[in-house]
Amino acid sequence: MPPHRRLTYLNIIKKALKKNGHYGIVCFNPDGAANTADWDVYKERTLKGGIGYTEQRLKEIFEKDFYIKDFRRMKKMAQSQDLFGEDFLWTSLMQIKN
Repeated sequence: MPPHRRLTYLNIIKKALKKNGHYGIVCFNPDGAANTADWDVYKERTLKGGIGYTEQRLKEIFEKDFYIKDFRRMKKMAQSQDLFGEDFLWTSLMQIKN
């Protein structure tokens, strides 16, 4: 997601959640995509296939509005379909602050 869309995205999530509602996210960590600085996205005019967030960077985006209940690297799992269970992804469960 381009950095300029984050505020709109966060506002949509916050409006959609009920009081004390929970939000789950799965996104790239730096092993799954480039740890690209926000400014570089615009300077280079590309997301380079996606932004890989460090734990600190991702938490900084959400901590103002959410309690982070669980945050971890997804476990690599053998599956019949290669759609999920990859260790280059973060997974997190958060609760909105009211």
